[in-house]
Amino acid sequence: MDNFKFTIRNIQTMDIGALREMSVAFVKEEYGIGLMDYPKLDESEVDKHMLNVLMTKDNPDMIYLIAYTGKKPIGFCLGYIGFHEWGKPTRVGVGQELYVVPEKRGGKVALKLMERAFEIAIGKGVEALECIGSYNGTDHKWAKFGFKPHLTYGHMPNDKFINLVKKFTRGSENNV
Repeated sequence: MDNFKFTIRNIQTMDIGALREMSVAFVKEEYGIGLMDYPKLDESEVDKHMLNVLMTKDNPDMIYLIAYTGKKPIGFCLGYIGFHEWGKPTRVGVGQELYVVPEKRGGKVALKLMERAFEIAIGKGVEALECIGSYNGTDHKWAKFGFKPHLTYGHMPNDKFINLVKKFTRGSENNV
């Protein structure tokens, strides 16, 4: 049980330094324990991400929250309102990143961040809630909150893809 008080608010410009520090820790943790290997992330990618958060923080379809205990940042939740071009539900709230500093885990910080994000999303008319996780990695973290996998993306470098295509299309150049 949490025996400390904390607040949650929308991310403001003055929060970017704290968000960056926690994002760097998040990336190091996820890669360090082998939960992620693609896409490649490092501190320069975190910096690009922070610029994107700054540029889009006032977009009504973005949900960027940060939690503090006093003046100390203890977690964040980043997400957005998205659309499925076909099928139902059409309008969805998507959780992208959820992080709580290690010393504050096991309490209600992550749950309260998610609750607030989903209140915002539902208030904007979403029909369902989704999350983004890496296959056999961060998707397990979301699963403990009850999310079930429904979509998997694959990845392959361009040169390997071209070689694969050439392998299966040899001799068929004249049939196009």
